Formats: sequence, C-alpha cells, structure tokens
Amino acid sequence: MSLDHEEDMIDRLSRAQSPIDDKKPTKEEQALLDLQTEKQQLIINQNKQFLEELFKDSSTQPIKIKNVQITNSGDFRDTFLQSQFQPLLKTTRPITLQHLLKSIESISKSFIKLNLVENLLVSVNQIQSPRSFFKSDNGTSLNIVPIFNIIPVKKFSAKTGTNIGNGEGDGYIQFQFRNLFGGAENLSFDATTGTKTKSSYLLNYNMPVFNNSNYINENLFYINTRKLEHIQSEVTTQGFSNKIFTQYDNTNFNHEFILENFWKVLQNKGSKSMTILNQSGSSFKSSVIYNLIYDSRDNSHLPSIGRYFRFGLEYSGLFKINKYPFIKSIVESQLTYPIPNLPSSIIFTNKAGIIYPLGQKPQTSVLDRFFIGGPNDVRSFTLNGLGPRDHNSSIGGDIFFTGGVSLISKIPGVSQESNFKLHNFINYGRLVSINKTDLSTSFKKLLGQYSVSFGFGLLYNHPMARFELNFVLPITANKSDSLRKGIQYGIGVTFL
Repeated sequence: MSLDHEEDMIDRLSRAQSPIDDKKPTKEEQALLDLQTEKQQLIINQNKQFLEELFKDSSTQPIKIKNVQITNSGDFRDTFLQSQFQPLLKTTRPITLQHLLKSIESISKSFIKLNLVENLLVSVNQIQSPRSFFKSDNGTSLNIVPIFNIIPVKKFSAKTGTNIGNGEGDGYIQFQFRNLFGGAENLSFDATTGTKTKSSYLLNYNMPVFNNSNYINENLFYINTRKLEHIQSEVTTQGFSNKIFTQYDNTNFNHEFILENFWKVLQNKGSKSMTILNQSGSSFKSSVIYNLIYDSRDNSHLPSIGRYFRFGLEYSGLFKINKYPFIKSIVESQLTYPIPNLPSSIIFTNKAGIIYPLGQKPQTSVLDRFFIGGPNDVRSFTLNGLGPRDHNSSIGGDIFFTGGVSLISKIPGVSQESNFKLHNFINYGRLVSINKTDLSTSFKKLLGQYSVSFGFGLLYNHPMARFELNFVLPITANKSDSLRKGIQYGIGVTFL
C-alpha cells in the first residue's frame, strides 16, 4: 500500500511506528536497529564460545551457582536486576552446562532487547569446595560464580538529520533519555518539519512491564500537521496513544494492544470533492487495536527465505462523541522461497482489508479509509492513485485487495553477496467503496476489473532501507486510476 495508507493503518498498527503521522523509522534509525541485532547475536555468541571453551574438559559435570556478581550495575534498580538475573538466581540445585548457557543467553538478550548495554561481558570464577559426606553431590559439582560486566549505553543522546523519499523530504531533531529510573525507562522527543509534514512533535515514554523485557509499555503524546496531496487537504492531529506489545525470543509470534485517543482537524486546501467539503472540520476518534504478527523472514526489507503474516483489528467508537465510528480489519502475508540451484528467490505478497461504518453514518471518514498505489505498493500507478476519485481528489475506499509476485535475482558477473539485485515483478490491486445496504454488490465490484502492472529494474538492499529503480508498465487499469509509465523509483522499508 502507499505511504499514506500504511501510515494510516498498517504502520499505525505496527510497533515500529508511531500512530500519528505514522512516523516511520528514519534511515539512520533503521540502520541502528540492524546493527543492534547483529551486535546482540555477536555478544551472545562470544559469551557462549567463552563458556564452552572454559568447560570443554568438564562439559558433562554438574554445575552449581554459588552466587552471581555484577559490575557496573549502579545505573540499575535492585528489583530490575533481580528480574533480569532470575534464570540464574532461582537455580539452587546443580545444573548442566547447557542450562547455564541458555540462562546466560536469556539474560544477555533481556539487556540488549531493552537497548541498555553497549556490551555485556561474562566471566566465571571457579570455587574449590571440599568433599563432604553430608553433601548430596559429594563434591562432584563445579562450584562457580558467574561475573557479568555491564557496559551501559549513554543516558542522553541527541541527533538531527533529514529524510528523503517518494517525493517527500523533511528534517528532524531528536532527544533521547535512556534508563531514567534504573528500570529501562526511556523518554524521547522528536520534532519534524518538511514538505508534507508541516510540523510534528512527538513525546514517547516506554518501559518494560513488571521488569519483563518481553512486554513493553509505550505511551505517545503528539501534535502533528501534515499535507495530504491526494485529497488537496491538510490534517492536524492531537492526542495520545497507549500501547503494550511483546518481543519474544522463543517464538516468531508477537502481539500488540493499542488504545488511541485524538482530535483530527481536516482543512480543505483546494479539493472540489463533496466528500472532502462535507467532512472538513474537527472530529474525535477513540480506537482500540489488536495486532497479531508472525515473522520468520531472514530480512524484513528483502527476504530470501521465510514467512510473514499480520492480522490487525481496530474498533473505533468507544465514546459517543466519535463522529465516524467503524470497525476495521487488515490481513497481510508474505511468502519467500529460494529457487533451487539458482541464485534467485521468489516473493509472494498479498494484502487485504475492510472498514465498515457503524452507527447512523452511511460512510466512513476519508481519513480512515484505505489508499493504494505508488512505487512501494501497486507500481506503475501514482501515489494513492488507485480507487474511487471525486473530481480532483482520490478519496480512498473501504475494501481493498492487493498483491504482487517478485523475482529477485543475482546480477550476472556480480557477487551473490552484493546488495544490488535484479527485480522483476507483477502487481495487482483493487479498491472500492462499501455500500452498507448492499454488501454483496460491493464485494462483487472488488472481484472484478483489477488494475495490473508489470515491470523490471534494479534494487539496492541497504541496511537502512531498500531502493528501487524500475521500468514500469500498466497492463490493465480502471477509469479512475492515475497511471505512471516509464521510470519509477521507490525508497522505503516495506514494499509490495
């Protein structure tokens, strides 16, 4: 889907984005996330190799934890440390080397997932214990004291930068305070201004729930003004969002629960659409959102193997002052298969969604609808260029289905490890309005007259983002679609 649509639903349901202007991670932030992932695995592997080498001559001997020592722990509360080191503190009986390695890996992941440490070094002191007839192990256990040397991250950081992509450019400044109260509490402030985002201010406070790194509570407060060129309007958003999400290590499934409350003011800046004219003004929205995510891909930007699935459900109308109550659902899937004996992979992507108006209103708000089309979505069409149109505005739709098949191949004569790849694709999509009194007709319209495009080109998969330069050609299109033939480029972290 297009950038604006993703911001309004998919990415707003995602923990990686904020729910307002639907602020995506910057290129620098995405690169940092990738580096942190690599660093996490490196730290875990180093500690594991150290312990395996240390106990290689006694790998089958029982191990008994006498106590745990932690250096450089002054920045953390005792209750927080006790929760993180619980895998070792709760072991009163002799354990195996494998159990010890898993416990240390769990502790390392907890600190790194919360972005609390630059490094976490592990060493072990062995304590000689005399044999005794009164001990059940009769002195056969190795008595050790694990020593964790924590190198914490800086508590304060600030940065500025620019973002450019898909016809949009902006500049930003960010301040971040980490581990404020010794329990992984983080506070950040972002200010952004640019071509489409006129002004944006975001305050984000997050912390683990009950000191558990698998559960994060995030609270956002924001004021945002953004230009929406596809409807020749400007929207100002003010409100707050409360979110709890999981980040499990032992499963590919994760969950999100989100509560949103905000005011939106839609200002017409030249649209001739009666929908825009009628819906201009202020409205209050309160929503509860649930997201189920499954991700086994080896790379989120350009996977070579793995599967991805996301199901999102949103209910808006918690209070009677909700002007346009609705229920909204979206499903997204991606399957990636390597082609045997060839340096290529094929990616199948599908997305579908529906929004149904509740109460007395016969239609949904244009700010809540779906928008599709663009270089990151159904290519060979302009940004938000598919679906219903009213005079000079693309007013979005209530039911959509999009999909794509991409063939990613190695460039002849270039190393398989190169980030440059050849890209061939077919995209298709359909977006229609809903009729509350005749749903069957709405679904029949969805099943016919798909817009289809074909193209090929070159892509570059950088750790910060994915870049595409394609030659695109529409095969079939509807009368209301806005076409784009020839060269089209896209920059982003998600593509159809």
